Amino acid sequence: MTLKMKRLTAAILATMASAAYAEQQKHHFDIPAQALGSALQTLAAQSGAPMLYAEQTAAGKQSPRLSGDYTTAEAAEKLLAGSGLAHSVAENGTVTVKPAQSATILKPMTVTGKSGDDPKSYIAANSSTATKTDTPIMETPQSIQVIKRALIDDQQNITVSESLRNVSGVVPNNPVFTPASENTLIRGFAAEQVVDGFTQYRNAGDRESTVNIERIEVLKGTNGILYSGGSGSPVGGLVNIVSKLPKAVASREVGFKIGTNSYYQPYVDINQPLTKNVLARFTGEYTNAGSYLDAVNTQRYNLNPTLTFTNNDTTTFTVQGKASRWDQPEYQGLPATGTVAGNFSIPRTTFIGPSNIPNSYSESYGVWGTLDHKFNNIWSLNLKARHAQSAFNEKVQPLYGADGFIADRPSFLPSTWFFANAELSQKQEELSFLGNATAKFNVGPTKNTLLIGADHSDLDDRGFMDVGAVLGTVNLTAPSFPVPYSQAGAGVDNMFVKNTTYGGYTQLQSTFYDRLHLLASVRVGHVGIDYHTSQGVISNGEKTRFLPRAGGVFDLTDEYSLFINYSEGMRGQPFLNFVGAPQPAESTTLEGGLKLNIAHQLTGQIAGYQIERSNVAVTDNTDLLRRSKAAGQQRSRGIETDLTWQATDALSILANYAHTDARYTDNLAGVPEGNQLAMVPENSGRLWLNYRFQQPVIKGLSIGGGVYAQGQAYLSNNNLYKSDGYHSFDASIAYEHQRFKLAATVKNLTDEHYFQPYGYFGGRVIASEGTSAYVTGSVKF
Repeated sequence: MTLKMKRLTAAILATMASAAYAEQQKHHFDIPAQALGSALQTLAAQSGAPMLYAEQTAAGKQSPRLSGDYTTAEAAEKLLAGSGLAHSVAENGTVTVKPAQSATILKPMTVTGKSGDDPKSYIAANSSTATKTDTPIMETPQSIQVIKRALIDDQQNITVSESLRNVSGVVPNNPVFTPASENTLIRGFAAEQVVDGFTQYRNAGDRESTVNIERIEVLKGTNGILYSGGSGSPVGGLVNIVSKLPKAVASREVGFKIGTNSYYQPYVDINQPLTKNVLARFTGEYTNAGSYLDAVNTQRYNLNPTLTFTNNDTTTFTVQGKASRWDQPEYQGLPATGTVAGNFSIPRTTFIGPSNIPNSYSESYGVWGTLDHKFNNIWSLNLKARHAQSAFNEKVQPLYGADGFIADRPSFLPSTWFFANAELSQKQEELSFLGNATAKFNVGPTKNTLLIGADHSDLDDRGFMDVGAVLGTVNLTAPSFPVPYSQAGAGVDNMFVKNTTYGGYTQLQSTFYDRLHLLASVRVGHVGIDYHTSQGVISNGEKTRFLPRAGGVFDLTDEYSLFINYSEGMRGQPFLNFVGAPQPAESTTLEGGLKLNIAHQLTGQIAGYQIERSNVAVTDNTDLLRRSKAAGQQRSRGIETDLTWQATDALSILANYAHTDARYTDNLAGVPEGNQLAMVPENSGRLWLNYRFQQPVIKGLSIGGGVYAQGQAYLSNNNLYKSDGYHSFDASIAYEHQRFKLAATVKNLTDEHYFQPYGYFGGRVIASEGTSAYVTGSVKF
């Protein structure tokens, strides 16, 4: 054989060996269940393999979830299982998909590999919050919105509350408010924040940190079937904070944020595989910030270690920890009179109380574990357990006016209020267990997912509230607080509550002919409250009942679907002395609307809803001790729209709007029937645009801008005073090159001045911050 022929033979053999190696090389895939066309695009992106198929062959077909390490051929085979399609892999690695029993030659389409879950896109295809199964949002018969990490980063959000403005109908916590209670409202009613499915109850500690957030999923409306920790299921909805988890590929980021009012915040995100079976991640940040408000300085930290043990196939066990703390002087807001009403003005940055008042604090510590195991192609198991402790202590000189501690009206003179020393302190300890088994199977023309689960949660809450004698008066036109803060009472725990919730549930999701998606579930739920005080008050009660949920989605086309949903829930009412046994408040939600997903670029929904809340605790005026009874009625109705548009690879757009009408439907709460619920604007909306430059010379540069606007809202349930309606413009710019990123944002760009509802003792306002700016620098290695 000549030298030339030997070289040619060697080249041919090398090419064949290379192709064979590429064909046998395994890749890690994580592809959610979704439309088959989208799944094939994701497979192309994650494997790097060119792919050919005709659009009409994949139309109307769904793919199962694919997670694990496979060759490209193995992955394609699993995605195509049951679809009536077959694949072949050419010598150059190109995957061709065509009908298994057809020789018809169709015009091929080359897939570019753009993923439907692109990390830089705002679009999320799937969510597990509504069903506890990885379900396409288009097939979920309930309102669910997802805030991805890309949106949080592009907007350079400072807090979780700021991020929640991206979802219609949400009134988030105010970051200045002491983390001693969860005040988020969704659709006008109390909501709850959960972390990885576990309730946060009072949401103590550094609850505004974003350092450990992978995404935020907002579920709207009653959902008593799957969530019941703390006092029971939330009425308005819930905010599920999905944590960052360890990944198989190492990554490290160290950054620093500085801003207006001496704001500085160092942070780290270290993801480091220890072996191929043990993965580790640690995120943490420390924040020290002054304020536009007099005497307010905030210090907070958030530390999150995580370990994952996995066999990279069927079993994963993850252990997560959290330690966080918040310290700040207690800010109690400003009265309505002198801000949004009255013939005098209180200086807008006034801090009520002595400037050297001791800090209030809030802290939270917890550890939880999650076991995921796949038995076979049908059955899988998810088990979770958590132990957590939290505590908070508030020291304040509260105002007292003509309307008591609400203090929106002066005591007697036009601008004068009484004040006193007060202290509130509470400690919580929680132990929770969650578990479910999932079966996925096909029967005839149906594709089914069966979920069977149970949960149990014990939460002990103890504390005291001491209020001292009146110290004097203060004229808020020229505020002065010469009396130093001192301990208001004995400081001994005298109120004790034990919340116990448990139940079992089953849920069936069925898809008929790839067009009709039905969901039916039922829970046998138990809520128990044991409340007593050192003064001899005892109020114990429990209730067990069936809670149903049913809904459906009908695909009008591959891009438009109609949905309807009905669900019920119940929630305990702690720290109240009832005439009889304490009774939980109950709620029902009915909603329906249109979902859309046009070319995997424009996604969203338009929904209408009604939530009825009953058995709300109200004062029994026939009782000499003025104890509570479960009798009040409330209702919320509204329409909402949430849209996300990935117009091009460069341009991302988010828009939402909500009209909310939340009212009392009787007069048992001491306010007239028809009064609106406090802090809920009738109209609110958000628009945000971000553009990533694609030109090679400036690639890595992005700019963004948006506006949030909301109408007036009542400060308290008596509907005497309203806050201002307002709008606020934000802008951002960022440049990322290789390992380095530099970003800047300006908030309230036009320096708008307004007052927002604050909700302190059921009233008051807080002044807006003027224009502020923040700069972030980070390096990845």
